Parts: sequence; C-alpha cells; structure tokens
Amino acid sequence: MNAYLISVSTPRWANQEHTAIDCEITTSQFGTESLPFTASQNDIEAHGRAIFFDLVAGVYGPVADYVPPPVVPAPPIEVIKNNE
Repeated sequence: MNAYLISVSTPRWANQEHTAIDCEITTSQFGTESLPFTASQNDIEAHGRAIFFDLVAGVYGPVADYVPPPVVPAPPIEVIKNNE
C-alpha cells in the first residue's frame, strides 16, 4: 500500500544552518494522526527532499525560526557527591 501526504503543518527550522525543517504531517496510512517529520535537503528519500523544498518555497506557510534547545545546567558537584 502506498501512502500519500495529506497535510503538513507547523514548519520550523530544525537547525541553525537551515538544512532541515521539523514539521507535523498527516498521511493516508495513519489517517488523522499527526506525525513528527524532519524534512532535509539531503534526505535519502525523494519524498523528504520534496517536502523540504516545498516548505522552503512556502507551499505550507512560513517556516518559523530555529530555536536552540534550552541549556540544562549541570547539577552542583555537591549534589553529585551526595548521591554516590
């Protein structure tokens, strides 16, 4: 069974270099279930590259800016020593 793309939403750059875009997709295979997807200009699959270039072209709306993950501070050394 071949699946086909139903929708693409919430595109946002996945990295600072703008070589990948995170988004949510729905496909015929999974009905209305929204699935996380990362489209890349260098994807080994043709559909990944096609979705990436459609996203860059604005077919699914603007691509939101890249937001780096929050920096999680390391626990204080005293906490580490007390847990050993």
